[in-house]
Amino acid sequence: MPATTTLKERSIVRRRRRIGLCAAAAAVSCAVAAGPASAALPEFIPGAGVPFTVKSGKTILETVGKQKLTCLADTGAGEIIAPKNVTVVFVFSGCEHKKVMCNTPGVGPGEVVLQASGLLGYLVNPEIKTVGIDLSNPTGAPLMQFVCGAALRGFVVGSVIGQLTPVNKLVKPPAGFALKFSEAGGKQKIVKLFAEPVDVPMTSYGGPLEESGLASTESISFKIPVKVVA
Repeated sequence: MPATTTLKERSIVRRRRRIGLCAAAAAVSCAVAAGPASAALPEFIPGAGVPFTVKSGKTILETVGKQKLTCLADTGAGEIIAPKNVTVVFVFSGCEHKKVMCNTPGVGPGEVVLQASGLLGYLVNPEIKTVGIDLSNPTGAPLMQFVCGAALRGFVVGSVIGQLTPVNKLVKPPAGFALKFSEAGGKQKIVKLFAEPVDVPMTSYGGPLEESGLASTESISFKIPVKVVA
């Protein structure tokens, strides 16, 4: 199993190559390289300055070693900051590990925070119009940190990818988008964006990092019409 430092270094190099060290905040702005129109897709329209909210029901974070964090729901908010980029913060609630309540330091009991930058991309290839969002921390720092009881300290590094639907359809409020993360036995169903290297979530429950998977279906709502063009 790779050491924590090695995984972080790999994540840093990967994010520098892919998003050109976009600053992690609402002020982030990524330039889309010049080239054929198809090379710029998929993308959000409008392409910047559009806030959104997220919510879901039950969420599971499971490792291949059968360690499991279960949360009852989540809420959160984010923003489209460039045609292919978002920032987002999820606050999971009712989180437990082996019936012990967990929380991110500094927030309430049972609340675990995931803060990330997201990259929009194809899941298969440009001809097959399936689109996903790859959530990661561009600095290589953990996506999530949590404590459970008095002793267990856990964290998640790497990235997690979910499928975004619908595409090529103008979505008008109150309708929204779905971002679905799927896993089985600690294995994430979607492990890479098209033409990008494999990058999966890795989780420590107080010990060595283990490959892990996140299962959740997020509802994403905008206050204005938004389209994902693929």
